[in-house]
Amino acid sequence: MARGWAGLLLLLALAGCALGQPIARQAVDYNHAVEAAANALLVTNVLRARDEAPLHFTSVPQIRGSLSVGLSQPGIGLPVAGSQQGLNLGLSGLNSPSFDVSALDTQDFIRGLLEPLESSIVRYYWDRGYPDQLILMLMFSAVEEAGSGRRYINDPRCWLDRPDCPGQEGGASLQRALDLNLALGRPSFHPYTALIPIGPPLSAAQAADPALLGLLAEPKGRLLPAPGGRFQLHRVEQRVAVCRRRVVAGHLVLLRPGTPPAEQGHDSPYCLLDEQVEPEGAPGSVAARSQQAYVRSVQEIFRFLGVLVKVQAQMQPRPDGSPDCIVFGLGEPRPGTTIRRACLFQLLPGEGPDGAVTVEHAGRRFHVPAFREPGEGGAVGDYSMRVLTLLSDLVNLKKSSSSIPSTRAVQIVR
Repeated sequence: MARGWAGLLLLLALAGCALGQPIARQAVDYNHAVEAAANALLVTNVLRARDEAPLHFTSVPQIRGSLSVGLSQPGIGLPVAGSQQGLNLGLSGLNSPSFDVSALDTQDFIRGLLEPLESSIVRYYWDRGYPDQLILMLMFSAVEEAGSGRRYINDPRCWLDRPDCPGQEGGASLQRALDLNLALGRPSFHPYTALIPIGPPLSAAQAADPALLGLLAEPKGRLLPAPGGRFQLHRVEQRVAVCRRRVVAGHLVLLRPGTPPAEQGHDSPYCLLDEQVEPEGAPGSVAARSQQAYVRSVQEIFRFLGVLVKVQAQMQPRPDGSPDCIVFGLGEPRPGTTIRRACLFQLLPGEGPDGAVTVEHAGRRFHVPAFREPGEGGAVGDYSMRVLTLLSDLVNLKKSSSSIPSTRAVQIVR
């Protein structure tokens, strides 16, 4: 009897050892499957945006792996017809994984795709080593001069001064403005709350009106004391100040562009304070002499990349026959060298090399080229894969954990 139990325990130990490698291998295989599906979905939506088609998103929220191991009665095999005698361990296994696919069409997800990116997200990527021009070209849709009303559209058709540019001002002017701004020094972003006065000051009795107090219950209104015992109603608006460090009279100060010389002796409050009263449109105010940058939503980034892919497909090939692309600059040029440049994003026809993201769309195959830094002698790099990584992060940020079921653990049945 003791020998029987010892044999059974031995078989169970062997089964446990046999399960280790299959479980690890299946977990890695599932991860690769999710990776391939997510990457193909991103690239397919860029191609849909190129074709002005609706965008659709799905997720693989659940993967259930069922790994069963069966044990039969162990025993000694007897020789039959010249066969050899041996030990029958009675060990068998079966793997039957299954998965769920969920459409990301909830209200929260769609609203997240349509809303402009939060300033904290833009600031995060700006401070994490992404090239400045890549962030500006990808995440900002337009720049508007508050004083003149000129609006520069950030669109690939405008960069090439094509007649189908949707803006009145040329995109080349926008690129020159960006280059000039970056030449002044790397800017920093400071999010703050702008308090914009609404109407004339109010008396104490007017400020105590129940109707007004009801409006103040909303997060968009604020009532603050004003000189003479009066009160001022303000509209609350979230803004981001673009600031640069400048040396003024031997002192390092943090200033906004367009700060008058009389105000350059100390740090600009817009670059330091969390809240700032900012009269909108008043003569000489910061709002009247500054530029307004409009941040894209995640959906607008997909549409922008779709236009970029379409425009690049219509460009003439390079002298060596390779596809041409729209490039951006990486950092400041070093003395005696030209500025390093790389393609922003490309989708090339045909099958990609091993490991590349390849998709099939409208009967054709496309692939995203591998990441490549600019080479010596002015060789152009390629940041397509890095843009795809950033796009994946932005889409995942808009997924609500409450509306997507969590992945279950792998079930092991013995």
